[in-house]
Amino acid sequence: MGQVMLYVDGMNGVMAHNQTVQWLYSLIASRFRLVVKTALKLLLVFAEYVESNCLLLIRAVLTVDNAQGLPPWSNIMRLLKDYDTADTELLIYAMTLINRTLNGIPDQDTYYDQVDALEEQGMESVVQ
Repeated sequence: MGQVMLYVDGMNGVMAHNQTVQWLYSLIASRFRLVVKTALKLLLVFAEYVESNCLLLIRAVLTVDNAQGLPPWSNIMRLLKDYDTADTELLIYAMTLINRTLNGIPDQDTYYDQVDALEEQGMESVVQ
C-alpha cells in the first residue's frame, strides 16, 4: 500500500508542477535514444493516469515549443520524421502518446487545434 500512495502523491506532484512535464517533453529532442525512450514512457504514464492530464501535457508542449518559436508537437514530429534513425519502439511510443493525448481532449476546439498543428507538420505523410 505504501508504494501505491507514494505513486499517487508523486503523480499529483507532477500534475501540479507543469515545469516537470515541460522538461520531460523537452527531453524528446535529446540525441540519446535511451533518454528519448524514457521521456516518452514517462509522458505516456502521465497521460494515461487521468484523462485531464492530456490538457496538462498539451499546455507543456505549447510552452516548450512556443518558447523556441516552433509549432506545437515539434519534438515528436521531428522524431517521427526521422524514422530512418529512430527505431520502431520509439516511433510506437511517440504515436501512442499523440493518440492517447488526442483521445483525452474533452473539447473539439482543443482537439482540432492539436490535429491541425500535427497535420501542418506533415503527420499524414509520416503515417503513410
